[in-house]
Amino acid sequence: MLTATNTDANGNDFFLASEIPTQIEFANPNFLCGKSGYELAILAFPQFEKKLLESIDEPFYPEAEYWNGHVLAYYQWYSNRPFAEILGKYPLERILSDYRLMHEADITKMVQVMDAVVMAK
Repeated sequence: MLTATNTDANGNDFFLASEIPTQIEFANPNFLCGKSGYELAILAFPQFEKKLLESIDEPFYPEAEYWNGHVLAYYQWYSNRPFAEILGKYPLERILSDYRLMHEADITKMVQVMDAVVMAK
């Protein structure tokens, strides 16, 4: 399964190693609202470009994955913390595991949950 936390042979996180986090943190409008999810995925996972392009024609209902990205982007905006800091304390797998319980709640509830972990000493 392809996830945003797959790592390469050196253990580098593909998402954090890509240009995406920095561009979003600097509020680059091209990355905030100018790229599709597939375009961002290709930037984060260039080695899977062919597979990603093939999958565009396949039906895909990314409920949990979409929510995962939304929560992470919202929390980064809200907290003004770098993605590396957030994901170092609250990994994508943990956000995804919160989907079942939290996806229908107001996003501010998830912010409270994440703050309790990210802000803890």
